[in-house]
Amino acid sequence: MTPASGGWLLLALAAAGQGAPASVQGPPAPEAAAATAVPRPAAVSPQLFAAVERATEQYPSIRAGRSQVQASKADVRAAKNLRLPSVGVQGVALGTGGGLGSQLVVDQPIFSFGRLEATIDRAKAQRLVREAEVDEIVQNVALDTVTAYFEIARLAKRQAIMTDSLEEHRLLVGSIGRRVEQEVSPQSDLELARSRTAQLEQELALVIAQRQAATARLYQLVGDERYDAGNVPQYDPAVHHPDPTGAVEQAIGCSPRRQRLSAQTLVARAETKQARRSFWPQLSAQYSYNNIIGSRAGVAVTAQTTGGLSNLAAADAARARETSTALDVSTAERELRERLANDLVENAAARGRIASGGTASVSAENVTESFKRQFIAGRRTWLDVMNAVREASSAELSSADAEFSAMASAARILLTTCRWQPQPRLMTTPIEVTP
Repeated sequence: MTPASGGWLLLALAAAGQGAPASVQGPPAPEAAAATAVPRPAAVSPQLFAAVERATEQYPSIRAGRSQVQASKADVRAAKNLRLPSVGVQGVALGTGGGLGSQLVVDQPIFSFGRLEATIDRAKAQRLVREAEVDEIVQNVALDTVTAYFEIARLAKRQAIMTDSLEEHRLLVGSIGRRVEQEVSPQSDLELARSRTAQLEQELALVIAQRQAATARLYQLVGDERYDAGNVPQYDPAVHHPDPTGAVEQAIGCSPRRQRLSAQTLVARAETKQARRSFWPQLSAQYSYNNIIGSRAGVAVTAQTTGGLSNLAAADAARARETSTALDVSTAERELRERLANDLVENAAARGRIASGGTASVSAENVTESFKRQFIAGRRTWLDVMNAVREASSAELSSADAEFSAMASAARILLTTCRWQPQPRLMTTPIEVTP
């Protein structure tokens, strides 16, 4: 049986014979993909690389996240500007003497007992949160694209295998039909062949529908309903089984989700510091002028509470959030370990399935041909022949599924361990939060 060939990412309707779009935008040439700034791992096909690059460049939530990063950088500048002097101007309508009075106040903070520093630290931590959020969305979109890509590829291969099997079933229907007409075989053998053929037609229709759904999902990810990712990727045992050594440590060290939760811990820590420092006064150099008193300059001490002791409650709440986000970091690490372990087990198991599946597929084909000859000789029943044909198709489908399982899990492992980064990361230094 032949594998699915070019244009497999077009809609399944086109593959079923209804034609392809007049103009299809294909993947970039391998040379163009290799020339990009981000290196392409050998286990990632040029078509998959191009699809993930396109998805992570144009996905709306990623673009929105980058805008949030720019806004957070402006918030950091605004927080730093709190160290600069503030100017207040006030106009007053005088009740006596007529005319208007004016007042000018210039206040330059000198010492705030850490309040301004905590505000700046919080703004910086919020910027780290926004950057980690973008990296997290990029990784999630890349993983979704990988899932959709290999699901379409798997279903395309299944469709090709089942189409070949359907043709073989139809030939068997014709063959047994002639034998029934000649009264060599019973009518029940023909009914069995027709039933198996109808069942296979239903399964093929389901595969085509699933392929359409997966194709629509990929179209939404890349943002182009005419996108075509080229041919079905080919399994290579030399590259589609990544080295598991150090994979867990790499994944934890570069996990954007862990980075985001660690940054949120820093935000909560800065909020705790802000709330505690709010009880302390602020020392400022101050200059004022008005029509009545004239000019004055000196040192001012300002202390203010809000809502009684609400700042104390705010400090307790911030401290609780800090504890909560620190625990969330531990939870994220455990979930990441579990997810990566599942991918590593799936990848290793696929290697064994592929090796045994190839042998089973060849053996099933040989058994099918042998049973056909034995049926003619009267040594096998028609049911034996039909079962052998089904087993041969099932063995080939199982082998193909194992190959795509290996390729998909390899791509996920590369993404999770950051051995493959579709876009340059905004956060390049891991955040380590000390208790």
